[in-house]
Amino acid sequence: MRGAIVGDIIGSAFIQSPQVTMDFQLLKPFSSYTDDTVLTISTADAILNNKPYEEALKEWARKYPKAGYQEGFLEWVFANKKASYQSEGDGAARRISPIGYAAATLNEAMEEATKATRITHPSETKIKASRAFCGVIFLAKSGYNKKAIRDFLFDECAYDLPSDFSKDCVRFLGEKYLSPVPCAIMAFLNSSNFEDAIRKAIWLGGPSNTIGSITGALAQAHYQHIPKSIIRKSLSRLSDDLESVLSAFEQKYCQNFLAEKKEIQINFK
Repeated sequence: MRGAIVGDIIGSAFIQSPQVTMDFQLLKPFSSYTDDTVLTISTADAILNNKPYEEALKEWARKYPKAGYQEGFLEWVFANKKASYQSEGDGAARRISPIGYAAATLNEAMEEATKATRITHPSETKIKASRAFCGVIFLAKSGYNKKAIRDFLFDECAYDLPSDFSKDCVRFLGEKYLSPVPCAIMAFLNSSNFEDAIRKAIWLGGPSNTIGSITGALAQAHYQHIPKSIIRKSLSRLSDDLESVLSAFEQKYCQNFLAEKKEIQINFK
């Protein structure tokens, strides 16, 4: 889960600053967590304390109202009456990585992703992206290799990802699937380690904190290692209550799979 937060913090400095190469300073003095981190923590809190996703979502957004949300989202969060909120943005997938880490089965990961996404992003496109994202996290943490993950994405999610990796191909993916999730997955699939995955995610351009957050969650699940220097320099920027939920969640849900890395293959069809 911390991979998502590290990716958000690193990506926050590059939202309006596309990178020409992948050789850039990862963390800048003004790198900071955004609403992606706050709402990821809300999902973790919901899982840890058996709260409804919507209740935790609103609770943490009210705690951190200046983290960078859309205006309409904040109006919904602070509304006194029962109201629905529907967005076509990218806010759902970037907040639900804890579901993939906590799920006991692939089906649970995908069904819980649907529930958490539907609260604010009920469209088929956004639900599909969230199901793919949490499904890949579950498979990665369980030791499935990248070929098996590609098979899952094609067979179960209808994501036909190209073999080449370039800004043009991921721009095409974003336009085809109307979500940054396939682009973030491509950065992960074409990486060699956690840092390489984050650098590729930022290099793509676009909503760099969101893509970085999604890629970071996937990379942590697969590589099961984040350099200590990156963790220290990133997570030192969190407030105590955010860090407390992160620590509690990882202690409960991330210890077992971090202890042993497996490599297995499967056929989905």
